[in-house]
Amino acid sequence: MSLRITPTILHAMTQRRLLRICCLVLLVIGASRGSAVSGRCVEETFCTRSLEEFHYKLANMPKNLNERSIASWVYEPDTDLDRVPQVIHVARCLSSHSCGGGDSPFSLETVPVSVQMPVLRKSRGCPTYSLEYESVPIACLCATPRRF
Repeated sequence: MSLRITPTILHAMTQRRLLRICCLVLLVIGASRGSAVSGRCVEETFCTRSLEEFHYKLANMPKNLNERSIASWVYEPDTDLDRVPQVIHVARCLSSHSCGGGDSPFSLETVPVSVQMPVLRKSRGCPTYSLEYESVPIACLCATPRRF
């Protein structure tokens, strides 16, 4: 006889586990502030509300790194019919100069991050391909500007 755990049971088990962790964290925080743990009660509704708020924020956070990044970017297709693969999705930085620092001496700029990707390039006039490497932007990040 095997025990079958359904998604509903797993969800309920996860919620109970998170509730226990939340209550334990609250007790530890209270203890670290010097207040007595004994005789101090934490209501389940408080933990449940905190967990619901945390879950809401987590569930509504953008899933993709390029949408959560300070130096956000989008992927655009780069098509070349003489290359294999013919379509490569490249990153295009959405903010070209500033990462929110303005013109302060500590401001940052958006910089694309590239990798050398091996591609097959169709030889002109021949039915053969040659191996080449193309620089492909894959993400963007914030960096200190180069000062010359």
